[in-house]
Amino acid sequence: MTPDAAPACLRLDSVNPQGRALGLRAGDILLRLDGQEIDGRTATLQARFRDGAEHALCVWRAGEIWQVLSPTPALGRWRGATLPDPVPNAPPAEGLRNWEVMVDAGGRYDVQPCRASWMALLVPIHLIQMRLWGALALWAALSALCLPLGWIAGGLVQAVIWLYFWRAAPSLVRADRSARGFRLWRIIAARGEKGLHRQMQDLAPALRFVHARPQPQTE
Repeated sequence: MTPDAAPACLRLDSVNPQGRALGLRAGDILLRLDGQEIDGRTATLQARFRDGAEHALCVWRAGEIWQVLSPTPALGRWRGATLPDPVPNAPPAEGLRNWEVMVDAGGRYDVQPCRASWMALLVPIHLIQMRLWGALALWAALSALCLPLGWIAGGLVQAVIWLYFWRAAPSLVRADRSARGFRLWRIIAARGEKGLHRQMQDLAPALRFVHARPQPQTE
C-alpha cells in the first residue's frame, strides 16, 4: 500500500452495546477526534483515550456528520478506512455535552441532556418544562407528606426527594417518551440546545421538534 493510500480514518465494522447506546451503527466512519486528524490506526485511537476523559468523536454516515462524546474507544470493531470524498469539514469540538435525540413514528423529535443538568435541581420547574405530569404529581404528594415532620426532619426528607428527582431526571424523561412512542435516534454532542436544533436542521430536516410552533399554512 502506498503512503497516499494509507488509511486516514476509522470505520466501525461492527458495534457493541456501548456503541449502540451512543446511536452508532456498523459502517459509521470516525473522521476526527477532538477536532484533530487521526491516522487510521486503532492503537493510536486507544492511546488517545488513556487519560480517562471523554473525547469528541466526529462521525460521518452517508453524508451526515455529527459529534458524540465517549469515555472509551471500545464501541465496536474499528478498521482503517479512507476518507470520504470530498472530505467534510469538522465542526468545533470544544464545550460540548451529549444530548439524546428521540423520534416517533410521526416524524417528531425530542431532546434532553444525557446527564441531569444543574437546572434539573429546580425539580418542579424542570418537570413542568419536560411535561412530566405524573412525576410532578408524585413530587407534590411526597413533598406534602414532609409537612407534618417539622422543619428539620421534613427538610432532610425533602432534600432527599429533590436529590432523587434530580438524579433520576434523564430516566424519567426516557420512560415518559418511550411510553409515548419515542425511541432513541442518536446521541449528538452540542454546546447547547439551540446548537443541537441547528444540527438537527442539517441532519434530519424532515423531523420536527415536538414543542416547535406549527408552521402557518400558505394558500
